[in-house]
Amino acid sequence: MFQSWYSTCPRGAEDALERELRSVGAKGIRAGRGGVRFTGEREVALRACLELRTALRVLEPVGEFAATTAEELYDGAAKLPWSELIARGQTLAVAASGRAERLTHTHFVEQKLKDAVVDALRARTGFRPDVDPATPDVLIVAHLAEGACKVSLDLAGDLLSNRGYRVRTVEAPLREALAAAVVLYSGWEGATPLKDPLCGSGTLAIEAALFSARRAPNAGRRLACERWPRTAAQDATLLAQLRRELGARVVQPASIFAADRDPAAVEAATANVRAAQVPVQVALEDVREMHPLDPPGHLLLNVPYGERLEAGGRKPLKTFYHQLGAALRRLKGHRATVLSGSEDFESAFGVRPRGPRRVLWNGPLRCTLYQYEF
Repeated sequence: MFQSWYSTCPRGAEDALERELRSVGAKGIRAGRGGVRFTGEREVALRACLELRTALRVLEPVGEFAATTAEELYDGAAKLPWSELIARGQTLAVAASGRAERLTHTHFVEQKLKDAVVDALRARTGFRPDVDPATPDVLIVAHLAEGACKVSLDLAGDLLSNRGYRVRTVEAPLREALAAAVVLYSGWEGATPLKDPLCGSGTLAIEAALFSARRAPNAGRRLACERWPRTAAQDATLLAQLRRELGARVVQPASIFAADRDPAAVEAATANVRAAQVPVQVALEDVREMHPLDPPGHLLLNVPYGERLEAGGRKPLKTFYHQLGAALRRLKGHRATVLSGSEDFESAFGVRPRGPRRVLWNGPLRCTLYQYEF
């Protein structure tokens, strides 16, 4: 049976998510800001949970109601069929986003929704579910916009970008879904050598390796919907079949390298590569002394915004960008995809980008994605 679904993503990654959804068989695709609506059988939504690289959540809509006040929010949520959705002994959590004129605090919205769900279940069934914000059996996701509240259930129960391989980190790490969007937007097809010479904790290189190996990024995780009584039996059968299919398609990835001049970053990247079980070679190296790939390949760079460079404001950062441009111009036959959150980058880098620039949002930070050929 066809249903409506909704998948969220980092802002700017909607085009990539749309293409991914088409590849898993989704229909009726309608992209919006920070997410994409689609229709399909339940198998399509489950496949999306396992396969999508740029998605943050895959949501099953439960209901929508007017919500401009706390009373409307509580009353509307209490009328939804929670006794059909949450079983005795299961835990829940609420994640809210957006705002209304008199509902501006996310934590208050989450608390009011939780109260409505708990009170409704106690009134209709006699039991009161516990709240587990870390690993709930049922994660209720609410979004406030234009005077209405849309309520959904998260099929995975946690952000799909939490792949599980980030065991070590550095300051301001790039989130997995955004890194995957950079890989997909880069135009790299996964066959030629690839290197991230400013690797930080290694996320770009790891996501590139998963893409090259055709590994579904979340095939190994257990989804929350596998614990829902109303869907567990059907989902178990479908997911077992999907995991077998996805496991059979994995191939050996291309040669992928990561490097950084910060020993702490190299240690973090090495630990994360090991946890992700991908064959990425990590080295201590200054990008300004980088040697060409053999054969020439693709570079992915999330250039620093200043956190890991010398103190002194914008001048040393602009100097670094200029030195980076000079170093990459020596790499004849290579392509590069660069993500930058600095307004100084393009002019200081000194190389004209190929094709249009693309805007991506790293949380609240507006970034630009540039493409280069050398």
